Amino acid sequence: MLSEFRLIQTVSDLNTLCNQLTEETILGVDTEADSLYHYFPKVCLIQISTSQHTFVVDPLAIQTMDALRPLFADNKIKKIFHGADYDIRSLFRDFAAEVNNLFDTMVASQFLGEKEPALAVVVKKRFNTTLNKKYQRANWSKRPLSRDMIQYAGRDTAYLIRLYKELTQELQSKGRLNWVEEECEILSNECTVKDNPAGGGINRQNPCNSIGHSVSKKTLTPRTPLFRQFKGAGKLAPRDLAVLEKILIFRERLAIEQDRPLFRIFSNAAIQNIVTAKPRHLATLRKVPNLPGDFMGRYAEGVLEAIKSALELPDDRLPSFPKTRSTPQSPEKQARLKRLKSWRNLKGRQLELETGLICNNVLLHALAEGNPKDVEDLKVIPRMRVWQMKTLGQEIIEVLKKVS
Repeated sequence: MLSEFRLIQTVSDLNTLCNQLTEETILGVDTEADSLYHYFPKVCLIQISTSQHTFVVDPLAIQTMDALRPLFADNKIKKIFHGADYDIRSLFRDFAAEVNNLFDTMVASQFLGEKEPALAVVVKKRFNTTLNKKYQRANWSKRPLSRDMIQYAGRDTAYLIRLYKELTQELQSKGRLNWVEEECEILSNECTVKDNPAGGGINRQNPCNSIGHSVSKKTLTPRTPLFRQFKGAGKLAPRDLAVLEKILIFRERLAIEQDRPLFRIFSNAAIQNIVTAKPRHLATLRKVPNLPGDFMGRYAEGVLEAIKSALELPDDRLPSFPKTRSTPQSPEKQARLKRLKSWRNLKGRQLELETGLICNNVLLHALAEGNPKDVEDLKVIPRMRVWQMKTLGQEIIEVLKKVS
């Protein structure tokens, strides 16, 4: 267990640190963000561990994080994350930092058959050490940070290198190391939005949110209806969709103006009940369940105005949820899909892996549709991994060739 935690809060110290870290071959990395407290999330801490020391970098105190970009991009240094998806997306969004030579110990744990791959569970099982999750929901954008918070953050990376070494040995013995390495490379590429017009790095003066809206403190111009992101909206009638959309836009404006997460304005459950009731007056609105205590004083007027606006829309301007037309499956494809699912279930038991890791449903449908005739044909199947072709390809072809 690493005992030294050093807080990096100046450009000079960050530059010195990054120069030192270029001599390393393996780094454990994690981040802490404030998405539970702000509409525009940002990386608030970056934890980096070597085999001997842990450094906690404070981006909120440092003017520029430029020194981190070449470090994270360096292919000679293995970067170990646990559950890397959100971290590397955030690093690219805020600092245009691309993470190359990634190894995700959560992915590795899954490919070793771990049913509960959370870091705290894995560390407890392997090292008999409990990671304190006291600050899991802390507001990391607040300053100053307590020593306990810094230590909490650092402990998440302190075990990553040791964990990586254990996992790679076990994966190698099972012949699965190249599986995980390919998955990690794909993950790294998919989480880096290379065609971002800003080139990566959020512009906090003119930000864009994650669901495709141009936003500012005064305006919100939807490009895609917000109800498309709302669970259950596909079952609503057009008039209800109009009410839902107006309320969602109202809530989004408030979240942007206050820089607070949507759920801290009012919940989706409250919105569902409002849409069902469609109250037109304060007295009726008060009876809607699941409204927060401050709702009537802060949001009632705006919500009622949103409802009124939606109810006044003419019928020919009401929105509709786009219906996905599914192409009827041929009996032959259905039979191939059934055989593939049966094979996948058997393979999952043999390998002691979740079936989705072996071959997810999207890939199964693509295989059943494409009906490749030999292993070489698998190369044109979308989302087919190299490791899947080499390890499972011949079996897949044999399953497809069978006659029901």
